[in-house]
Amino acid sequence: MRALNRLYHPITATPFAQDDAYTELVPCEALRPYIRCFWGTTHPMTATADPDAMGLVIPDTCMDVIFSVNYTANRLGGHFCTLDEHSFCTQGKEGSRDLYATFAIRFYAWTAYLFVEEELRGSKNKRYPIDAFFRRLQRDLAPLLFDLPSLEAKARAAEDILLHRLGQRTVHSDLLNAVHYVLSTSGRGTIREACAFTAMSPRRMERLFDAHMGLSPKSFASLIRYQLLWQDMMHSPHFSILDAVDKFGYTDQAHLLHDFKRRHLMSPREAILLARK
Repeated sequence: MRALNRLYHPITATPFAQDDAYTELVPCEALRPYIRCFWGTTHPMTATADPDAMGLVIPDTCMDVIFSVNYTANRLGGHFCTLDEHSFCTQGKEGSRDLYATFAIRFYAWTAYLFVEEELRGSKNKRYPIDAFFRRLQRDLAPLLFDLPSLEAKARAAEDILLHRLGQRTVHSDLLNAVHYVLSTSGRGTIREACAFTAMSPRRMERLFDAHMGLSPKSFASLIRYQLLWQDMMHSPHFSILDAVDKFGYTDQAHLLHDFKRRHLMSPREAILLARK
């Protein structure tokens, strides 16, 4: 489990964005194999009216529990976002005098299962009320959020709760071996090859992925290939589409561009410009 987060570091559509409205925090050392990050508003704030502002949410191969705290109305909401296979756009906020804050926990695809209270079978591409999968987390954490104004304080409280939860559930070792294979081959390997590597039948692998992540091994591998391609675009100083075709096993440049736009809703050039704004 610990090696997987060192192999793979998923990113969003705007991986360099850090401001009062959105900041990421690295979890404590013990939780880093399980939690990609905590994120949210740095402190309670009012929503600035900008209905024309658009955001892009891409398949980052993570699952998020998102709490929305309205301090003025003394109201708390939120939802659990499962694995998404496609990008979608978000609308800008309407102006409000209410003080609000957002606090979220971003799990790796294979680690959310350790903290939920139900199997994730058939859950992909959906939003659920938090208590549909995280009843105890909502019970223990939600009442604390009103009294913890800073993002750091919320994250520390969440860490205490999540650390206590560790060890109460396990991810099947066969699934972890399959995830390791997919990551180490950049999503290029076939399911037959993954089954040979893990000594599993295709049917058993399908069942494990569905129960632990809510999607198929083939879909997971495809998302990993897309994410690693996007990471190369962001982090490689000499990124070349022609080199990426070979590296990630696309048949040709047109195949890569079509697959990327299908996932990201825009061309690589447009995506890079948006990310580096």
